[in-house]
Amino acid sequence: MMRTMSTLLMASALIGSTLAPPAAFAKSPAPAPLPVGTCINMGNSLEPETENGWGGKPIGEDDFKRIKAAGFETIRLPVRWHTQSKNKAPYTVTPAYMKRVEQVVDWALDSGLNVILNSHHFDPIYKDPEGTAAWHGGVWKQIAERFADRPEDRLWFELENEPHDKLDDSNLLATLAPALAAVRATNPTRAVIIGGEEWSGIDSLATLELPDDPNIHATFHYYSPFDFTHQGASWTGDAMPPIGRRYGTAADAQLLQRDVAKLQAYIERTGHTPFMGETGAYDAHIPLAQRVQYHAAITKAFGPTGIGVCMWAYTNTFPFWDQASGKWLPGLRAAIGLPDETVASPVAAQVPAGPLLNPSLPTALRGIDKELSGALMNDPRRLDWDTYGDQFKARGYADASIPGGQAALRMTVKQARQNYSVGATIPLLDDIAEGDVMTIGFFARTIEAETSDGKGRIGVRFQRNADPYPGFGDTTISPDGEWGWYEVTATANRDISEDLAIVTLQFGEAKQAVEVGQTIVVKGVSSIVD
Repeated sequence: MMRTMSTLLMASALIGSTLAPPAAFAKSPAPAPLPVGTCINMGNSLEPETENGWGGKPIGEDDFKRIKAAGFETIRLPVRWHTQSKNKAPYTVTPAYMKRVEQVVDWALDSGLNVILNSHHFDPIYKDPEGTAAWHGGVWKQIAERFADRPEDRLWFELENEPHDKLDDSNLLATLAPALAAVRATNPTRAVIIGGEEWSGIDSLATLELPDDPNIHATFHYYSPFDFTHQGASWTGDAMPPIGRRYGTAADAQLLQRDVAKLQAYIERTGHTPFMGETGAYDAHIPLAQRVQYHAAITKAFGPTGIGVCMWAYTNTFPFWDQASGKWLPGLRAAIGLPDETVASPVAAQVPAGPLLNPSLPTALRGIDKELSGALMNDPRRLDWDTYGDQFKARGYADASIPGGQAALRMTVKQARQNYSVGATIPLLDDIAEGDVMTIGFFARTIEAETSDGKGRIGVRFQRNADPYPGFGDTTISPDGEWGWYEVTATANRDISEDLAIVTLQFGEAKQAVEVGQTIVVKGVSSIVD
């Protein structure tokens, strides 16, 4: 059953990939993909107006040794050049600043890392592309000359980060032409990277046209859904999303599927395999467990495409490394498939080296356990769960048309209140330890619902079944009128003993009748449909 569902989801993604509009692309044969691998941005260091002006830590040689030891293959180095150069010919870059950038690049190369060196926040070029192109090109002439003798298989140039405002598809290549010509004068075959308009979001791939050059590579950035990743981010101005958005809904999963299809369409149409130059979620208002869940979802969705992915960022905002504790934040490395001593097994690996089994299961459930990637944590044969609340009716029934176990529990809620006012609790069959990756999957559909979109509302929460009922992974899914498979994954932020470990399904948010079918809870992996 699970392998069939996975195949159907894959087929859906591939069908979607044929629907993207065509565009014009380079005539030269597409280059082999850049070996970016797992990558991290050195954010908030050299791209503020002054080094570390936004609270980042000064980059040191030990940072790159640590990054390499953690399993990263590449670093992306954002650099603000326009405040460190003259705006008149010959556009001289401040010598001390160029030397500092050179020092950082060489530290990274000497540590065995690949380096993406870019121009980041060259602000005048976004407001006046034509008037700034010569200045931008003059700066790149100096960069290219300075680094011409570095290994071209490990140092790559990204001409400009996130084109936006007046720098768009209509003038992008013309604006970047002086910079590209300057680079090619001294680095004729070095990899050069170009991202598209509108901040290089994934939709920019549909219209991105590359120069006719066999060593040009495309890039895009991924911060979707923006209302989750940038909630409370003051630098977004009037577009700042409100705080409190949770990640992990069925709609989030569907968005990921559509976006992967856009990437596949680009690769199929052009032959170019881009890489993801940035992705992440703002740490100030998003719990670590949710950030882990987000990175795991991105890694799982885009991993099969083979693209390289650069996390934002090493430290400071969106951090992986905690400056205060001097440690990697727990769970984040595992979420992107790197070794992580804070988590029992990498989240993104999906299939552990050996099967994860729950030794405390009754004999009748061990056969099911062996068929799953993770350790089974509940009895998927049961729907006779405890329920709580008032103004609702629970009814179980069996029917051969119900997917999975051919049985379902119908919850009819007569009055809309808080989601947690009506619920069902699923007992778990093993302890939960802080850092454990927990996943629940279930079939569900909506019979009727008084909601704006006509879809039901089911809250999902991993929880300790004792006052004050602490828990994690709070997510609301919205099933429609057809049976569908829904999953929620979260990383435990506390220990919960087996006798108190439950998953709560919450139904009180809407006046509705919804049905839940076969339900599976596992530990140790971020998806059941594998």
